[in-house]
Amino acid sequence: MKNVIIKTQKLCKSFITGKTSNNVLRNIDLEIYEGDFTIIMGSSGSGKSTLLYNISTMDKPTSGKVNLLGSEISELSPVKTAMVRKKDISFVFQSMNLLPDLNAFENIAYCGYGTDKKEAINKKTHELLEMLELSDSENKYPSELSGGQQQRIAIGRALIGGAKVIFGDEPTGALNSSMGTQVLDIFTDLNNKGQSIVMVTHDIKAAARATRLLYLADGRIDGELYLGKYDPATKRDREKRIFSFLTEHNW
Repeated sequence: MKNVIIKTQKLCKSFITGKTSNNVLRNIDLEIYEGDFTIIMGSSGSGKSTLLYNISTMDKPTSGKVNLLGSEISELSPVKTAMVRKKDISFVFQSMNLLPDLNAFENIAYCGYGTDKKEAINKKTHELLEMLELSDSENKYPSELSGGQQQRIAIGRALIGGAKVIFGDEPTGALNSSMGTQVLDIFTDLNNKGQSIVMVTHDIKAAARATRLLYLADGRIDGELYLGKYDPATKRDREKRIFSFLTEHNW
């Protein structure tokens, strides 16, 4: 039986605009499991990114509970929340958010300092650059790199601290097909090695990498699809299953 790493109970999130309350998430009960590649999909405005932020300490629910890696998020002090973000979780966004004045090596290593000795972080940074096929670009600055290379650096940055969960918000959304595939291949390889990943996407090709697909509609979980570990040989079949599933849910 898989370990539960994220659990929500009656999770609600509302935003107040003037005198109007916009209920974005509505009583979501959800469990996410260790070692899964969990994909969250839904039409525009369904609440998928809001859900991602609320289960990852980036935002707090209006009501309900979120348990992340054994801790109730609402009960964490700011210091403990910062420690969770530093050591246990990491983020990869559509906009890479790299520091423009740091080179590729420094962008990755900088996020690891404080989690281990400097020498160990430097060694791991070199290993990550090699794994990400960026060894020959370690001294280049973000402005000198392609979008795909920048996103790979962002993945390296997410891995340097030994995160137990990687959260991704449309991490391939700004990339062309070839670069997007490179990034998805890295995520898939990480997941095959046991890394837990939770990712929002609107792309069926990206969703095909999931072990489990969650569909949101009007702030509620409207369905889920179990796909199992990704096998390139079944790529087209997985995409067809996802398309059929999404069509059934009025995507």
